[in-house]
Amino acid sequence: MKADLSAYISFAGQARQALTYYRDALGGELDIETFAAWEVPADPGHEQDVLYGVLRTPDGFVLRATDRPLSEKPVAVGSAVALCLNGEERERLTDCWKGLARGAQIIEPLLETPWGDLNGVLVDPFGIRWIFNIGTSQ
Repeated sequence: MKADLSAYISFAGQARQALTYYRDALGGELDIETFAAWEVPADPGHEQDVLYGVLRTPDGFVLRATDRPLSEKPVAVGSAVALCLNGEERERLTDCWKGLARGAQIIEPLLETPWGDLNGVLVDPFGIRWIFNIGTSQ
């Protein structure tokens, strides 16, 4: 398998809902493995939480996710890392924005910049920050 670099997001019991939301917004195939399916110890009542989930979209986007054990210290969501969708496919990426914007907090609306790109920032219902740049600038 060729190496890749992708986001791997830890959730507190919401990985399945988040990955489903991302699949609905971005399209693609979703595979989810639970703690119970692999007989990996889980917090009581959380055996069906996501041990490993991956969304692969037709565009080649890959998002991975897991539900971290309740015993782990909570992560400060949205404070250090954002996911960035950047490219020239205006119609496709605008559709991605619209899908992710459902139920999201819009920090900066998707608007045209003086140099012609569309830029916008949102925080999805799971606290993940998304930055969009649609156009030719890098």
